[in-house]
Amino acid sequence: MKTKLWKIGGFSGWGWVMILLVLLNFVQLPTMFLKQGSTWQLVGWCVLYIVGFVLTAFIGFWAWRHFRPRPWQRLTGKDWWLMVRAYGFILLVEAVLGIVNSLLYHETSTANNQAISQIMGRSSLTMIMLSITVVLASPVVEELTFRGVLLDGCFSQKSFWLPVMISGAVFSIPHMSDNPVSWVIYAVMGGTFAYVYRKTDKLQSTIILHAFNNLIAVGLMLLSLKIK
Repeated sequence: MKTKLWKIGGFSGWGWVMILLVLLNFVQLPTMFLKQGSTWQLVGWCVLYIVGFVLTAFIGFWAWRHFRPRPWQRLTGKDWWLMVRAYGFILLVEAVLGIVNSLLYHETSTANNQAISQIMGRSSLTMIMLSITVVLASPVVEELTFRGVLLDGCFSQKSFWLPVMISGAVFSIPHMSDNPVSWVIYAVMGGTFAYVYRKTDKLQSTIILHAFNNLIAVGLMLLSLKIK
């Protein structure tokens, strides 16, 4: 059965971006209850946490394919090389702006990373669940939202730099930045993901890039983490 395409732009596109943003916040709520409780309660919250991500990813994919369905395409060598260069660019920007952030606001890490680290430190179970979802689930859901639905549902394929910049700006909003420098770090990261997606036209390219970026970040957090 052929998928009925939705109109690009207007309420349909931005409406689904807003819906997914709300869902992205709701799926995090179970982490508040993973610190203590009976075994069955903890298992229940873990299941609810995972199911929330699965359902959100399903909804995001369902919405995305109504804007621009396409057959699966493998990543080429050119795609991988672009992803490597994009990651190098992200590291360079994070290093430079990290120094600026430290000098101006005396922060050695962004507020978003500090919040994640604090949540992970609540208990071993929280650390495990958050580590898994940050690396394997969040990149899928966020790329479907900020690249898939936002770029394909709100902008014409002929438009390039405007959607790339807006994608970066919107991506930065939910990352809890407490100063302009931190906000720019995530905006550049999101914009870089959007650039890669526009160039490769394959969402798996940014999902993999996003997941690898989160894997390195989580790994560094775990090295300095103290479980309460």
